[in-house]
Amino acid sequence: MTNVIGPDVSFYQDDPVTPAGIHFEKMRAAAEFVIIRAGQNQWPDPDFKLNWKESKNAGLKRGCYWFYDSRAHPKRQAEIWYSLLEGDMGELPLFADFEEKFGGEFAGWGKWTIFLERIKQLTGGREIGIYTGYYYWRDHAPNPITQVKNLEYFHQYPLWIAHYQTPKPKVPKPWLADEWTFWQFTETGSGAQYGVESNAIDLNYFNGTQEVFQARFPSEPTNFPPIPLPQAGPGTTHQVIPSVLRVREGPGTSYKIIGRLKRDDLVEEITANTDRSWIKIKCVDGLIGWASNDYLHVEEVKPPAKPPPPPPPTGKKYRVYLPLKLHEGPGNAYPTLAMLQSGDIVEELGATKDEAWLQVKSASGQIGWVRRDDLFSDHLPIPPQPTPPPPPVVDWYQVKATALTARDAPSPAGKTIGYFSSDDILQALDFSADGTWVKLQRIDGLQAWAHGKYLKLLGDVQPRTLRQKIFTGITYFRKIYDTPRSILAHVLTIDLRAARYNFLVTPSEASNEMICTKTVSAFLEEYGMDIAINGDGFSYIDPPPANQPCSKGEPVFTNGLAASRGSIYSQRGGPTVYINRNNNISFKKPIGNIYNAVSGDRMILEKGKLAANLAVNTPNPRTAIGVSGDSRTLILAVVDGKQPGLSEGITYSELADLLSSFGGYTGISMDGGGSSTLAIRGVDGKARVINSPIDANIPGKERAVANHLGIALRRPS
Repeated sequence: MTNVIGPDVSFYQDDPVTPAGIHFEKMRAAAEFVIIRAGQNQWPDPDFKLNWKESKNAGLKRGCYWFYDSRAHPKRQAEIWYSLLEGDMGELPLFADFEEKFGGEFAGWGKWTIFLERIKQLTGGREIGIYTGYYYWRDHAPNPITQVKNLEYFHQYPLWIAHYQTPKPKVPKPWLADEWTFWQFTETGSGAQYGVESNAIDLNYFNGTQEVFQARFPSEPTNFPPIPLPQAGPGTTHQVIPSVLRVREGPGTSYKIIGRLKRDDLVEEITANTDRSWIKIKCVDGLIGWASNDYLHVEEVKPPAKPPPPPPPTGKKYRVYLPLKLHEGPGNAYPTLAMLQSGDIVEELGATKDEAWLQVKSASGQIGWVRRDDLFSDHLPIPPQPTPPPPPVVDWYQVKATALTARDAPSPAGKTIGYFSSDDILQALDFSADGTWVKLQRIDGLQAWAHGKYLKLLGDVQPRTLRQKIFTGITYFRKIYDTPRSILAHVLTIDLRAARYNFLVTPSEASNEMICTKTVSAFLEEYGMDIAINGDGFSYIDPPPANQPCSKGEPVFTNGLAASRGSIYSQRGGPTVYINRNNNISFKKPIGNIYNAVSGDRMILEKGKLAANLAVNTPNPRTAIGVSGDSRTLILAVVDGKQPGLSEGITYSELADLLSSFGGYTGISMDGGGSSTLAIRGVDGKARVINSPIDANIPGKERAVANHLGIALRRPS
């Protein structure tokens, strides 16, 4: 079968210093189709309109793509893309390009659906597709095990997959192995052959014969009448895009701030300045001021439909037995309208055919649906409410002795199996029969008995700050915050003068700057470390090298500089933690020769102050490494996130404040998100992950990462 082939192009294929553009007539001699970049964020591709027109004149079948950018509102991106088409939708699908890693406010597959649904709505039935790479999709799309229905939503879109130097593309779920429509098989095609000014060009295959291609994509596709975009002007309703938007006295950033709006707030336009860069708005609370138009989205606000009148009461009344949800419709899947409390009286208005669900009216006039089995006729006696079992009582104690002997039995004759340190805060597991001994548990898994006279009872509520010394010179802190959101932080402080330590950054098992991924706990056990934390961000090698260098894990490139025991295996730039042979730690530049080095995402703390130009960001799981001003204390911090009820995550500025609260003077943020993991060696000699990582949206699942920083105490041989 002869492959149907075509390139994809953008302004990168046009040399801006020459008058010539892309020679589409020449391209037509070598290709059947072309896919053209329309834009990114709120920025149209400067060559799109010309390329769109000239490729049509040359007789090429055309598709286009929009590079989704999480820093801009999904609906606004879709509307800009649609406006560029001017009613000419091309012949191939319109592709949404998902590969960005900016970490903006609109990151995540949930926001992708908003973008896709908006472009579908605007184009009125034109075929929309998805462009992505296997590893990017695997790590950012819904989880195929725990979010099956969410993942299946994307199955409706034809797939344009990127995978180079392989006889067959690797296809992610939910698509089947051969269920790709276009395959970007190389990024090094001959630019001259396809009439572009760049040396190289991306090339793509269609999954099918010439006949199938022509039948699927006719030269005169059905075009739908354009849908007018909502027009801005006085009286228009705008929706706030960012999490916080400042309202000012006048049209410019030099004017005084007079108020703030939250994301999704609705405001009414009064007027605008000449170029509409600033809009004068009226807020729902009556505040009038100016806001930047870059952060407002014209919202189509439709008046709510008038609800039908409720049916007449049946005369039957019921009493609520236990607290009960009042649903919008007859089923638990419908939204909850209100909570009914024990003893409330409701009146029946109607029922489903099987009478399993009743439509009722509460005493306050609220109308909704409840299960018939959850109600009792009002004349029947109300059965007694069951008494819920009391929650288990857990006591917490603080060690008051300098060093408290930990024994394997509640007796002075018990064998010594360790020591608890002064001010350690520990959970009680059990008590001796006479109450004089307490069985305590430490984060490293030590469970041992200690005499109660050396302990101070703190109560049965877990302290907001938990402190435990786990190794010589190494103390673990667990901190719980309720504001500005639920945050759970895990911090290790290492006194670099209290003991002798060996540091290790993961060595490379491969060549050409490649390294093989492994989890933090696997790294700790393989190299005999006592502490391990995740290191640098990384990118998958796509396609994987022909000669697989990794016995376990996958070959990747780290984002920045990396060195292990004198061997530098990645020369890339970026903020870096340098460690020399004498364990001197520095950030800006190495002290002497580089022995170990691991890079991170960005500096967050410099000379005791918040680093400049930290991006505004949403809370996420994060990892940080810092040192004190006297270089004596090393601080390792991991904050859990994306787990409601446990921890929602932390921003960069909050992460810097966390390091600072532990004496940090200089600090760097490492790879975060699903990579954030902190592990220690337990008393059983095995790795214990002490935070709650979240990989592929599965709480507690470790991600295999590129490199790690490990620390081991030097013990007598």
